Amino acid sequence: MRHHYTETAAACLPDTFSLLCWNVHKEMGKPAFNRTFSALLETKAPQLVLLQEAVLDRDTHALLPGYNFAAAINIDLRHRQYGVLTAATCPIHESVGIKTQRREMHFATRKSLIITTHPFGDGSILTAVNLHAINFVSGTVFVEEIDRLLETLRHRSGAMIVSGDFNTWSRKRLEYLGRFAQAIDLEAAGFENGHHIKQRFSKPLDHLYFRGIELTGAEAVDTGRVSDHNPIIAAFRK
Repeated sequence: MRHHYTETAAACLPDTFSLLCWNVHKEMGKPAFNRTFSALLETKAPQLVLLQEAVLDRDTHALLPGYNFAAAINIDLRHRQYGVLTAATCPIHESVGIKTQRREMHFATRKSLIITTHPFGDGSILTAVNLHAINFVSGTVFVEEIDRLLETLRHRSGAMIVSGDFNTWSRKRLEYLGRFAQAIDLEAAGFENGHHIKQRFSKPLDHLYFRGIELTGAEAVDTGRVSDHNPIIAAFRK
């Protein structure tokens, strides 16, 4: 796990807030990505940022001014780490990183997810789950790994967001993801410009689910070729 805290963060998550979710394909630190990402933070001003395939090095905090962040690492190199990163303009009360038990066949790496909690002003809590699902494995292994997350989340009450790159490129994976969401009362977000969400075999890979809060808008943003995925932007009201 990696953590960074800033003194400029707000005391709590506002009742009206927005989220950016993006598989950034290890592009953090490259000029084209940095320009696009900084512009999104400035124009969309999300209170929560969920990144998959994030790069963690000594310059990461400079890309996220005013944000606390926590990361769950799945690739650890000498001067650089990669994984899922959740950033927030409010406190992160809890952060739990989980790696898949199985390894991806072609790369022998595990995927990671991170669960964080964020306080609202009335003392209630939002649970945010930032996930990069395992790929290059059978549908059975995919189901086993999502089942592990399901058992972890069954015991959590209150508002929740589950988002990320689910690698749902098959009908079996998509159908199981729907059953996973139904089991813990999550609703799937619909997106404006949803055709900008990355697809494989005509099936979307990135998803956003929520409960206990109202979705007031969601869109997929075309950012050209700075990553092999496009970001999702969603707005919520408590």
